[in-house]
Amino acid sequence: MSGYIKYGLLIAVVALVAYKSVYFEKLSTRTNTVANAFDAVAFGKQLWNEKMPAKIDSAVQLTTLIDEIEKDVEVGVNKYTNALAIGNYRYALVKLTADVLDVKEDEVILGAKHNDSVLTLNLATEFIYGNAVRDASGLVQVEKFPNSTDLNNLSEALNKIIRTTVLPSFKTAIQKGDKVVLVAAVELNKEHIHWNGIELLPVKIEILK
Repeated sequence: MSGYIKYGLLIAVVALVAYKSVYFEKLSTRTNTVANAFDAVAFGKQLWNEKMPAKIDSAVQLTTLIDEIEKDVEVGVNKYTNALAIGNYRYALVKLTADVLDVKEDEVILGAKHNDSVLTLNLATEFIYGNAVRDASGLVQVEKFPNSTDLNNLSEALNKIIRTTVLPSFKTAIQKGDKVVLVAAVELNKEHIHWNGIELLPVKIEILK
């Protein structure tokens, strides 16, 4: 084979490899993909402003939740709690009135009457993280989200709203001996439910004067 032929074949092979290595995409396609990316902050604000108020209004009384679950765990859990996945962990929005027993750096200790006893509850005021608020609301269907990152980002967006809009004024005003009325998200492990010391993540809170 002559040198010219070999040289021509080499050029053809290089040209073919280069062609296969180049990927062309319309700029409009790339722009649309970016534009359609999930905006967790905007969606979280929309949920909070448009749909969360109704969920807050329909929150179950904590005493009712306790009584129904103590009567029949499965019936009470299925009726009043939500979860995005199958498992023991369930979430609920509860409302209650309680006395402030102590004010700490990152939580407020509450006392709430239930029948003839007083429950001690921990109201989180600093570390508002996790999926409890998102899942307790019952506003999110997992099948509508293509990946877990979007779901986690939505949880953080809702938690940030609480940290920046619900808690600041409350934290500066609350004192031991005050009485509060609140709606909060709670996490329950239906195999090991302990009401005393349960953590409350507030979504609405008011100091009664």
